[in-house]
Amino acid sequence: MTKTTEVGQALARLCEELAARGAVKLPAERVLAERFAASRYTVRQVLDGLEQQGVVRRVLGRGGGAYLTAAETRPLAPDSVGGLGGERKVVRDLNRGAVSVPRMLVAQGFNAGAQVLSAALEVPDESVSRALGLRAGELVASLVRLRFADGDTLSLEHVYVAAERFPSLLHHRLDQSMYDLFETQYGVRVADCEEFIEATLAPADVAQALGIDEGVPVIKLTRRSWDPDGEPIEYSVDVFRADRTRLAVRADNVANRVHPRTVDHSAAQ
Repeated sequence: MTKTTEVGQALARLCEELAARGAVKLPAERVLAERFAASRYTVRQVLDGLEQQGVVRRVLGRGGGAYLTAAETRPLAPDSVGGLGGERKVVRDLNRGAVSVPRMLVAQGFNAGAQVLSAALEVPDESVSRALGLRAGELVASLVRLRFADGDTLSLEHVYVAAERFPSLLHHRLDQSMYDLFETQYGVRVADCEEFIEATLAPADVAQALGIDEGVPVIKLTRRSWDPDGEPIEYSVDVFRADRTRLAVRADNVANRVHPRTVDHSAAQ
């Protein structure tokens, strides 16, 4: 059996399999060549024959390729894509302003918990200093905590605050709401916050802390908060389990306002 015949038979089977699954396009020639351990010239020859037989139709240019003519065209159905994890998730509503995670969880019927992994005074890097408006050499209190909702891990957070503004912070109980601690012990109230939210993949150390597999999707939130006078309070980076998190945004046409909501964290900050 020649290599062309071998590739032809293998590619014909692949076309049948893809068509049965509703796929409409073959992989690129380079991928097919690697898959069948053949040259791209041989793959191209086989595709020429399949096109003459009416099995595929090739389109040139950007976005082109070999399309299956026998494949059943199905409408795209994004509504059929399910979310990760179960249905019961924590709703994090940013329209309500800066709310501590423990309060948010309790309000939704979850048992909130936290475990302190590290707490120290340290010299921050440039990005943290800039976010907190610090001068060179000023220290921050750095706090890493694991968050729980109903006893299961929800998020891993790293909080930075200016050590001078919050003296002896590390001497307090650090498994409680930081926002409550700021207000009751230092008279500092969080009035405003900003969050940048992005999807990413969990590196090994974060995955181990959260009890998930390395490379599993997670939601990363980078947050800054300010007091009523606009002075920086906190800079933090949180990583939430994607299987316990749902995001939502509400908007209206009044002054083009947008109301972001993080609708479903299986426990939050």
